[in-house]
Amino acid sequence: MKFSSPRGTRDILPEECDVWRHITNTIITIFQLYNYQEIKTPIFESSELFQRAVGDETDIVEKEMYVFEDKGKRSLALRPEGTASVVRAYLQNQSTFQKNKLVKLFYSGPMFRYERPQTGRYRQFYQIGVETIGSQLPMIDAEVMAMGVQIFKKLGIDDITIAVHSVGCDVCRPVIRERLKDFVASILPNLCTDCQNRYEKNPLRILDCKNSDCQTYFAGMPDMVNALCHECNDHFITVLNLLEDNKIKHEVDSHLVRGLDYYTKTVFEIRSSLLGAQNAICGGGRYDNLISVMGGRKTPAFGFAIGMDRLHMVFNQLKLSVPDKAGIDVFLIGLGTVGQDKALKIANVLRQEHIHSEVFLKSNSVKNGIRDAVQLGAKYAIIIGENELENNHFTVKKLEDKTQFEIKDIQELIDRINK
Repeated sequence: MKFSSPRGTRDILPEECDVWRHITNTIITIFQLYNYQEIKTPIFESSELFQRAVGDETDIVEKEMYVFEDKGKRSLALRPEGTASVVRAYLQNQSTFQKNKLVKLFYSGPMFRYERPQTGRYRQFYQIGVETIGSQLPMIDAEVMAMGVQIFKKLGIDDITIAVHSVGCDVCRPVIRERLKDFVASILPNLCTDCQNRYEKNPLRILDCKNSDCQTYFAGMPDMVNALCHECNDHFITVLNLLEDNKIKHEVDSHLVRGLDYYTKTVFEIRSSLLGAQNAICGGGRYDNLISVMGGRKTPAFGFAIGMDRLHMVFNQLKLSVPDKAGIDVFLIGLGTVGQDKALKIANVLRQEHIHSEVFLKSNSVKNGIRDAVQLGAKYAIIIGENELENNHFTVKKLEDKTQFEIKDIQELIDRINK
């Protein structure tokens, strides 16, 4: 019987992992420049956590969550996104976070949604993101978005656009809902089943519909910005001005709402034209009510998540390079049991000196050993055969120019490599 990875998942092979590691390290370096600290949360949580945080009527909760019952009859879910878990950890560990101090956290890891697999979209996918907890200032919105732009620029991805919008607050959201429903009422029979179901339960979700047929009917839809209350309007204008002042190119997208119910005020996406219709590579926004919804004090917050699978795809499409990883310095070819034993001992000495070493353990053939050393790009090959053992020396081949020499003390080779 042959096994393969489950539908919607994939193996990330060594060469891809080199790129993945470079991308991750670059992102984390920038997070740390902005004083974000890492947090790690469980891969599974109580299913009720996501139902309450993300929203019962979102596609994620209704259709896409992986929910299961454990042996204690508890309903658990594989995390479909990162914010809810970080907020739960923030509330559960309040003593760790200083009162009234801005909390800046970043996370990374796999997420799980039962979606239809397609290019750049998997059922097990990876995100890296930030959460900034404790400030309602528009400056936070602008700073976090600026950090997102800096990440992509640092990676060499210049072909990006920022779409930004405001979804209002508890004061103006009812007005926005009613204006949206008034507009949609006349076109409702032409919309997909999902949109028709959302009309009564969650009309804002209609704007998040990806059905191309539905999109054609949205052209004349009223801009929600015109229905914002004074506070939300002032907040949004300030965010736009800050982006302008910091020379961050952006566009206001009147259809942008994001797919999670906890967002308030500013929402945004960073998009790449290389991804086609599903072009968001990073997205997030403000969620000033989520912490109180989950049992804490009303606390403002703002965050985003980067889709690592999509970012990796864009990185490859642009044929961007990663720094050369350290190659093998020394390839040791030990002949016979005694020679192989000696090779292993020498390799351990070299590795303690941070010299990259590999031992040939497939056969007793010097020819095959040299061939493997060349394929691996090793600088030196050390041959330890019967003659070398009898005369207490090592034959060293410099593979670049095919010269060779003998040494009696391995320290001599260490000195040569370190020079």
